[in-house]
Amino acid sequence: MRSPKLNQGSELNDIVNKRNKWLFSSVEVSRYLVNRNDSLLIPSGNIWYSSLTAYPSYCYSLLKLIYFLVKQLFSDKTSFQKKSTHVLISTGEGYDLKNYNKYLLDSNVEVIHLEAFNTNQKINFNIAKTKVAFSLFLENLREANNILKLKLPLDLRKKVINSGLPLLAIYTYLYAFLSAIKEQIPNVKIFHSNATLLSMAANQVGIETVCFFHGLAGKTSIIDYPFNDYIYVYSVEEKTHFEDISPNSNVCLYPVQELSKSEKKVIIFFTKLDMNMSEKALSEILTFFLKKDYQIFLKKHPTYTGSLASKIASKYNLEMTDHEKDASESILSLRPSFTIGWGSTALCESLRHGVVPISLGYQDVDISSIVYPLRKRTLLWKDEKERIFELLKDMSLYTKTLSELRTR
Repeated sequence: MRSPKLNQGSELNDIVNKRNKWLFSSVEVSRYLVNRNDSLLIPSGNIWYSSLTAYPSYCYSLLKLIYFLVKQLFSDKTSFQKKSTHVLISTGEGYDLKNYNKYLLDSNVEVIHLEAFNTNQKINFNIAKTKVAFSLFLENLREANNILKLKLPLDLRKKVINSGLPLLAIYTYLYAFLSAIKEQIPNVKIFHSNATLLSMAANQVGIETVCFFHGLAGKTSIIDYPFNDYIYVYSVEEKTHFEDISPNSNVCLYPVQELSKSEKKVIIFFTKLDMNMSEKALSEILTFFLKKDYQIFLKKHPTYTGSLASKIASKYNLEMTDHEKDASESILSLRPSFTIGWGSTALCESLRHGVVPISLGYQDVDISSIVYPLRKRTLLWKDEKERIFELLKDMSLYTKTLSELRTR
């Protein structure tokens, strides 16, 4: 179906809609839009050479889509005999399944598990209809061509052509794939951990989507962020951000139980990679808390494969927490007075649990690109050492410190 004429000579936000939003979903385009703060006026009129620059990408995308459709013919067709089904889209680290089981598991509903970035897995279902796929390809190509005819800033045009347009084939296939699922299972719902392109396709198909954020949410633009019916986040700041850029979504905070009583314990949350952690700073703060007779526990990241954690545990005779428990479960189980980490979601959760979080640095995260004000919501060991010393000397300051961290 041909889309209505684009509203040219206006803000880009007024031009982008659910039919063409996929063009702006790449990381490069998203960063550009965030830096422009969504303020981008597109002059009226068209340019004539847009198709020339995009033609190679159009041809490549068509060949790629044909490859997907031919390849699926070698698999048996899948038929879903279910009245109501949840499709859980995993991004690979298992958080999506854990959050789904923890908050929205329905024992009466069948769950289909899919990998967000595994196209071959979807091809093996052999349910995308060839005629529908080619029709959607033409529809998406027209949308892309209409956008590229606009007088976009040159740097944005380059980013759209180089990183947005190459998504044409995979987006079209996802669109056709989800259309087939919707046809077989009218009441289907999709649960994912910020699988952006897939949720854009689901939105066009009319499938209800639930987004589980894991990790601190990055800043994003109203232009490139897909609509989700429900969005689950860790902090009030993130909730406010997504309510602003997706006002029709139901944005929810993950439920957190504040500790009524804490013990003389510390949990240290390791990041994914040893290279993002300072052994010197870790040893320094460990020595300090051990002298104060705190019991210290180490919590490895679920995907951690380094050697520093074992080295520290052996050197200081420390106990590892249960690997199966997430940060919130570990905090509720051990009831620590302090948590220590780097740029971790665990530090955000700690503050909501009523536990003072201490950061050893932010090597593993670009704090300028995330929504949560990590620098304000943690005590930074490097800069606020004296304040931490003072707090341990006088724990009557603990409640005041928590209150300040939550508001400063």
